[in-house]
Amino acid sequence: MRRRIYLSAALLTLLGCGQARGGQVTIQNPKNLPVREEQVTLLYSMICQEVAKTYHIHDYRKLERPLTLVLGEDHERYAVDSEGMGTIYLHKWDEKSFAACAAKLAVHNVLSIEQFTVVVLKTLERYRNARPITVSEARSYASGNALKGETNRKKKAGQAVGDRPNN
Repeated sequence: MRRRIYLSAALLTLLGCGQARGGQVTIQNPKNLPVREEQVTLLYSMICQEVAKTYHIHDYRKLERPLTLVLGEDHERYAVDSEGMGTIYLHKWDEKSFAACAAKLAVHNVLSIEQFTVVVLKTLERYRNARPITVSEARSYASGNALKGETNRKKKAGQAVGDRPNN
């Protein structure tokens, strides 16, 4: 009997701490559709734990960014704003739909905003340095006029992709 009481207290403490961490999950439910906040919070936390385990992230709470669940929407979807806050739009509460969207959001949160920016910038730089160029771009480079955004291109005019520069 004592173990059951301790287990219940531990579960309530965990659920309470999840909400005390800054209200990770906010529910907007203007049509008063049936949903239990503790189920949403627990499922979101468990999704983040599973994604963290999959990607070898030691602290799953790094993936638990603030989340808003909007119920009563005709078009089910999820969105992430520029600060990494996620919103899940559902017609009604559905564990499978919520879990799928929450997992996508958690995967999105694997990279910090700074890491995401570095990945994008490095990829764009590699692309600009590796992509084939048109004849008009080659002429522009040959005359010393680099195109806007192409000033860091390291190839000499007329040099084909994959050619080694002459040193």
